[in-house]
Amino acid sequence: MSESIAFAQRLKLGLAGIFWFLLILFGFLGFMVIWPWPKWIVGAILAAAFLIAIPLFYLNRALSAPDSRAPAAWSYGKTAAGLALALLAIIGFPIYYAAFLVGDRPNLLPQVVLTNGTKSVVFQGMVHVGSEPFYKSIVYDLEKALADGYTLYYEGVQPSPGEGDKWFSETLAGGGDLSANYKKLGEVCGLKFQLDYFNLLSADAKVHPERHITADVNALQMKNEFDRLMAADPAFASAIAADKASKTPQSNGSDTLTAGLAYVASGTEDQKKLGAVLCRGFFAWSLKQQGNKGVMDPVILDFRNRELAKRIQQDPPAKIYLTYGAAHLPGLFKELQALDPAWKVVSHKWIRGIAAPEEFTATLPLN
Repeated sequence: MSESIAFAQRLKLGLAGIFWFLLILFGFLGFMVIWPWPKWIVGAILAAAFLIAIPLFYLNRALSAPDSRAPAAWSYGKTAAGLALALLAIIGFPIYYAAFLVGDRPNLLPQVVLTNGTKSVVFQGMVHVGSEPFYKSIVYDLEKALADGYTLYYEGVQPSPGEGDKWFSETLAGGGDLSANYKKLGEVCGLKFQLDYFNLLSADAKVHPERHITADVNALQMKNEFDRLMAADPAFASAIAADKASKTPQSNGSDTLTAGLAYVASGTEDQKKLGAVLCRGFFAWSLKQQGNKGVMDPVILDFRNRELAKRIQQDPPAKIYLTYGAAHLPGLFKELQALDPAWKVVSHKWIRGIAAPEEFTATLPLN
């Protein structure tokens, strides 16, 4: 009997030791995350732990037998320390999970070769902000494609001064400038904006404009399609109405994003690094949600896919290199096959679009 009691006590002590070891470990990792924050935030977290510990301490004292109670100061200190470590671990978790997501759920973008026997199309899936090596590899491929006689087709809704641009800004851009927000987002996330690299092809585009074509629709065409669907498709109109009703009149996605980016950008270098980790983790998560259909997809995806498929089918170039958002690929392929069932996939490969920036430091052996 005494041996079984001793074993139970040893087991309890062992489990308690493991618990405190893990709590200290994850609390320390959380402390490393919050240390770059303003020190009043660090103090507030610790103060909250010591305040929350007061009712927990008294509850524990009330429920425990008098002869098993530890000294009050020790018991309260242990409770407060455990809560502080737990709060630090909870706060640090999103940072470490975001870093894990970038590695565990890489943003893989497809490069697919399509043909119908007479035309060849290379579809390169794109993302607006990504890693520098990704964009460099794409520019290299584009330059090689030009040398091989391909015509480059780019994504990019064309401006339509007047009601088209006004509708696009208010409906799809939150009243702001999408390119400016993407560029700022890239800076905050430690990533790059795609147009900064595509500008490397501008010299060739000036000399050979016929080989560089923005093959997208314009803002007015999108507005007209939106109006058509609102009148002809009750399900679409209902979904738009429900989505609009779910948003408060005061909410403005562009203003919120701009304010958030400005806040992170104004931080210290350490705070910017933490923000970049969170940002890349959010990207890794959000890009995995692209399979979820949005209320505006009939305009943003379906309509543009139909128009792009018609253009590919009808335009003279027999060799086209297409850089478009990866979400367009399934719909575009479906639309191409609807126009000509001979369209098929010849080959494909995957390229990682987003990764943590690689920085290496070393000492030159000059002495």
